[in-house]
Amino acid sequence: MSEKDVKPQEQAETADKKPITDPLEQLKKLSRGTVKLMFPFRAHSQDVEKLDYDFCKLTGYDMAEALDTAPVNNIWAITNMQALALFAAAAERCAPYIEENGHSIRLYDAKDIMKNLQSVDFVEPMKISKAFYNASSRVGSGNTSNG
Repeated sequence: MSEKDVKPQEQAETADKKPITDPLEQLKKLSRGTVKLMFPFRAHSQDVEKLDYDFCKLTGYDMAEALDTAPVNNIWAITNMQALALFAAAAERCAPYIEENGHSIRLYDAKDIMKNLQSVDFVEPMKISKAFYNASSRVGSGNTSNG
């Protein structure tokens, strides 16, 4: 089958499956999304069935605070606990607000996520956090000069 025999939709599907090699494009793709939980947890008497996340809503302080919650093995990679803390911080920023006692509060926070996220639901957020951290490092390295 020649390339001209391939339908545009099939070409688009094939293009979507190609790995993204540009660090900035990887970062954009990894920065936000939703994780559907196999094991929802309860927060403020409600089931949390999915976690939206957006790493771009975090400040440098937020990121440092999350990463500092766990010991560091090396400066080039983050630990699983750091990945969990980083994801939880990014997900907390996207948590919906609820009314409680006349006040608007977030349905859940990073501590709720870290405490209640089941193991099977942790693997993907861990991979996402580590990929985001690595892509951020590559993008940042390209934006600095030593001259």
